[in-house]
Amino acid sequence: MLPEYWGKGCGKPLLDAALDGLAEMGYDRVFLWVLEENLRARRFYEKNGFAPEGTVQQDCIGGKPLRELLYRLSV
Repeated sequence: MLPEYWGKGCGKPLLDAALDGLAEMGYDRVFLWVLEENLRARRFYEKNGFAPEGTVQQDCIGGKPLRELLYRLSV
């Protein structure tokens, strides 16, 4: 996360380009993991059509236990 880039409008075009590319390759669903505590990212993905799948996994990053949520989008 680089806060100096938050709110600059970069995320939506990058996400759209990635989703367009995946659709062109024939993918009809996209899955991604989001840290449960990353509310900013979760709002961004939900605003752009992703929905929580209901699957949660425990992880440890930098020695800190974290929960990740699986998000899904039909392309």
